Amino acid sequence: MKLRTKFTAMLLLILAGSGTVALGDESQKDPKALEVLKNMSAYTASLDQFQIKAEVFGDARLDAGLIVSNPSEVSITVDRPNSLHIKSFDGLNTREIYIQKGQLTLFTSENNFYARATVPEDIKDAMQYVIEELELDVPLADLIFADSTLALMTAQDTLLYLTNKSRIGGVDCHHVAVRGDEIDLQLWVEEGDRPAPRKILMTMKWEGGSPRNTALLEFSKLDELDAKTFEFKAPEGAQEINFVGRD
Repeated sequence: MKLRTKFTAMLLLILAGSGTVALGDESQKDPKALEVLKNMSAYTASLDQFQIKAEVFGDARLDAGLIVSNPSEVSITVDRPNSLHIKSFDGLNTREIYIQKGQLTLFTSENNFYARATVPEDIKDAMQYVIEELELDVPLADLIFADSTLALMTAQDTLLYLTNKSRIGGVDCHHVAVRGDEIDLQLWVEEGDRPAPRKILMTMKWEGGSPRNTALLEFSKLDELDAKTFEFKAPEGAQEINFVGRD
């Protein structure tokens, strides 16, 4: 049996390549907004062990044309350079990705299936392999990359600073926006010496009704992690299968 698993499109990726992309015409990028995103990238890149917990809301269109918002819970635990665990729960089904030292396991409770693959050891290379070769959608993957500024923005995008008077989760935040051809992105980044992203809102402009995906975020720096966090233990009755095209 073969499985082509695609994670729920909670927050689709806007990868700008490997992180070597130039920011392009900076006349289209507000200097204050650019500084906010660079500070955010520097802060998240400085964390070797961290966890992101998120409430994610993804729009979906019903047959009658009504757009509804589907909530999910996502947690991401990272131990750089080579260990990662992502878990998403939509109230009914759980999907998980485990990566540890070049070994990937994907599990879905919907069918009680899991699949394994060998991936590059470095998290960044492993995630690019998961996205490009295994063709999986990975929630909030942009925030795992060491330079999330380059992952969230292409060279042609317009970058705007909107205000520093926004509050998310009881904290003051900078509010910036990235204007692209197909996707508009808004970010709320915590003010002060802990410039973590607190909210992301993405609008897809190529679909009717311009559906949105929103994530409310909590970043936590971790002092130590149990290696078992990144080890998959198959539930009772779980069946191992192959990724599509991988026997």
